[in-house]
Amino acid sequence: MSVLTQQQRLAVGDRAVSAERRVSDVIAASGATFPGSGASLTGVVVAGVLDASNLDSAARTGLQWNTVSAVEADDVVRAESVITRVQRSEDTVEVDRHLRLIDEDGNVREQGIETWRLPEGFAVGTDPATDFCTVAWAELLREPLADDRNFTSSLATWDGTIGLCCLDGSGHSREVHLRIYRGRIIDISRRVPGGATFTLRAPASTWVDLVFGEHHDFMRRAIRGEFSSAGDGYEYLRLTKPLDILVTHARAAANDRRRAQNDTSPRTGGREARS
Repeated sequence: MSVLTQQQRLAVGDRAVSAERRVSDVIAASGATFPGSGASLTGVVVAGVLDASNLDSAARTGLQWNTVSAVEADDVVRAESVITRVQRSEDTVEVDRHLRLIDEDGNVREQGIETWRLPEGFAVGTDPATDFCTVAWAELLREPLADDRNFTSSLATWDGTIGLCCLDGSGHSREVHLRIYRGRIIDISRRVPGGATFTLRAPASTWVDLVFGEHHDFMRRAIRGEFSSAGDGYEYLRLTKPLDILVTHARAAANDRRRAQNDTSPRTGGREARS
């Protein structure tokens, strides 16, 4: 297992993958007693031991955990994690991390979202290009969308508001509203009077996979149900093309920033760390 120290820089999209180990061996190595078949805490303990990117000196302040199929003593699993949110305030830094336990067949058995508070001096990367569904993120996309004829023409007769929402850990979320009139974004805000025409929602891990994935697969993910919508469902379905174009520019912004950061800053040894 590797431990990330204060000298190593953390950013949204950083991934870690552990080696595969038998659940009973992991529990024994941790010094804990196996809670029993199907016990709700087993996966949490195993994930904590296996995780290849433990945050040195950080304090875990939140955990949401979901069991698809509880791990058993004889199962062989690995832990995969990805940082989905980095938020810096005046005196603290918070990080959300999505953690999954995956078995030998590639099935996600258990997963959750951890929220960590980092100690002072921990190196983190904050960037509007990966601060999904915020005003700063949307402002970054405003100019390239205005210059994209496919985007403006697909909304040439539309008058409404698109809401975009990123669901974080501990019940928090980020949301931004794009007020659009005849193909132009005329206002960007956290909320508009009367609410959005529709709001597209997805967990932060989905947004990370969407912008950093090898392929642009928004439509496939939407069809598969990884996104949900609230409000006018008809308008959402009608506007899948401009949404797909927006994602194209979001991917470009995030990957351009990541390449620039990789060229200038010390990182955790690359995008993916392994134990």
